Amino acid sequence: MDEPLNALPMGVYPWQTQQWSQLQKMIQQQHLPHALIVGGVPGLGKLSFVNALVATLLCQNKIDNNACGHCKSCQLLAANSHPDFKLLQPAEAGKAILVDQVRNIQHSLATTAQQGGARVVVINGACDLNLNSANALLKQLEEPGDHSYFLLIHQWPKVVLPTVRSRCQLLEMAKPTSEQGLTWLQQQLSDNELTIEATESLLQLANGAPLKAIELYASKAQDLRHQMLVELTAILRGQKSTIEVAQSWQKKPLVPMLNWWIEWLNDLVKLKMTQEVSQVSNKDIVKLLQAVAKRSDIVAIYALIENLIQQLNFINQRRNLNPQLVCEELLHQWYLLVKSGH
Repeated sequence: MDEPLNALPMGVYPWQTQQWSQLQKMIQQQHLPHALIVGGVPGLGKLSFVNALVATLLCQNKIDNNACGHCKSCQLLAANSHPDFKLLQPAEAGKAILVDQVRNIQHSLATTAQQGGARVVVINGACDLNLNSANALLKQLEEPGDHSYFLLIHQWPKVVLPTVRSRCQLLEMAKPTSEQGLTWLQQQLSDNELTIEATESLLQLANGAPLKAIELYASKAQDLRHQMLVELTAILRGQKSTIEVAQSWQKKPLVPMLNWWIEWLNDLVKLKMTQEVSQVSNKDIVKLLQAVAKRSDIVAIYALIENLIQQLNFINQRRNLNPQLVCEELLHQWYLLVKSGH
């Protein structure tokens, strides 16, 4: 008889239950892919999910198909000294994973597992592999050896090299349902006296990712979003110049700001196409969107969305951009947007 598969280990969140159960079954049936990319938007708990999977794969005495936490293998892993576990990630934030880092793990993968079980490599930042390090990794991905597993973590919207992606199976981490995410977030922020409406707004701001919502709350991102909307409105009203706002924005975190902007423009497209307020995700800016929709052209909206996505990709590719010039260009395009419908 199969063992129960519904027990959740530490590190697996409620919205990951179904996908965790699927992996448990694969492990039990010895069908787990040897190379797995765990992807999805930031803030879903991908790293903790992968850590739980590592513990399960290495455990010598599984309980309910989860790591026991007590065997020698589990103790070594908890002490960060398990000889059959390797972690690859950039040496510094914003840097690439280098070819020498990949080569350093090749010898251990060529030998028998010291604990007699699985060997696991976690690559925390699949998109941080540069061309040389990716090429050095390909042979291991193609011929990993018995009981060897590569678990690659991918953060959307960054791009994994095609040569790496084609040799792995993808597990796209599911977002929680709105009710599930809201319930969990309220439990985590229960001491902060947030209203249901404020909590819903925070979760929406995080693109439905609860852990990202916690991070945004701690960084007061809602204040940043509000100020951004105020300045975008001021440009349309002629109260502030694009250069003036760009000077303010260049020192702010552009990645979340550009992502919010894209979301608002997607809402603008929905409103433009359907005239249905119910289709809009960002309910708090409906009046602004309605005003812009009346004075803008759909082609110009799509052009701005395309430029925003391109600039986001450039930032994620670590191109040496001038933030002031990037902001000026985008804000000028925003200013012209309300003139495009005339």
